[in-house]
Amino acid sequence: MAEVVNGVNLSTLSSEEELYKLLDATEDFDERKKVRNRLRQLQAELRVQRDEAMKKREEEREQMILQRKKDADEQKRRMLAMYDQMAKSSPAGGPKVMDVNIYKNAKPSQEQVLQAPPKRDLVEEAIQQRKWEAEERRRKMLAAYDAAARSGQPGPKSPDFNAINESTSAPVTPVVKKAPVDCTFGSILPKQTQNNQKLSAKAKFQQMDAVQNKHSPSRPNFQNRGGNVMRSASDIKDMLLHWCKSKTREYEKVDITNFSTSWNDGMAFCALIHHFYPDAFDFESLNPKNRRYNFDLAFRIAEEKADIAPLLDVEDMVLMKKPDWKCVFTYVQSFYRKLHDKD
Repeated sequence: MAEVVNGVNLSTLSSEEELYKLLDATEDFDERKKVRNRLRQLQAELRVQRDEAMKKREEEREQMILQRKKDADEQKRRMLAMYDQMAKSSPAGGPKVMDVNIYKNAKPSQEQVLQAPPKRDLVEEAIQQRKWEAEERRRKMLAAYDAAARSGQPGPKSPDFNAINESTSAPVTPVVKKAPVDCTFGSILPKQTQNNQKLSAKAKFQQMDAVQNKHSPSRPNFQNRGGNVMRSASDIKDMLLHWCKSKTREYEKVDITNFSTSWNDGMAFCALIHHFYPDAFDFESLNPKNRRYNFDLAFRIAEEKADIAPLLDVEDMVLMKKPDWKCVFTYVQSFYRKLHDKD
């Protein structure tokens, strides 16, 4: 049976405020007791509702965390697949090609799978090729000297290398001293001075830059501090790292020691492009914690000011605390090619 106090049905009241007002307006002890009982009942009902709502929010939160973890794992899987394809797109030291469709589609298309070349041991093939060429040159050289010895002409013998080279694919040339050639970028070292005087590192850099601009102005070359052209990928990597350090040395928030973690907050990219375009933005206002903003700013300014294609994706860089050094190295090479002559 519904209880009525002062003409009000207590079961119809669903607000604590209304019950407290009714309690203040009631003077009869029994009626006040009824109001208090209803108030305790309502408070218990509201407590149950709050507990259910909190439990529901906790479940939704757990589901959201699990979904984010699944999304992050999926993005990581796609990214690794994309970088793996990029690493296999050319032999070691060659230009890499990134296929973003692998990241977007989660897996290579059937056409890509069918067109994928068979796995090859490129190192072993290169070794075998060099061994064959060395044997071929040795055979032809012996044949040339043997033919000269049998010519019957008195005096010093001169082997005819041209006649032997016409029928072979591995040419033989006389042993002469010549300037070394860069195996990586095709730059030629400058000739030594006539008095054989040693040059300073700066002078060697200047001479090598002049030769590079003369022979191939559109293709950069890397030089070390000894004046020699780099021949291995490791030397090129070290030279590029030294170049980045020298251009960002005055920036307190930047310390470049590698091509991975040193670039994971975007500050190194910002410092590198700011060094060449100091009026493009205020570097001192940047915060290493605003990683997404830093990456977006650096990639955008590099593209707008220096025509450097954004080879890295902002979302990918934000997700990774330890970026793939090969991808960062490839992108930073674009900075060197576009900007190394700007200073």
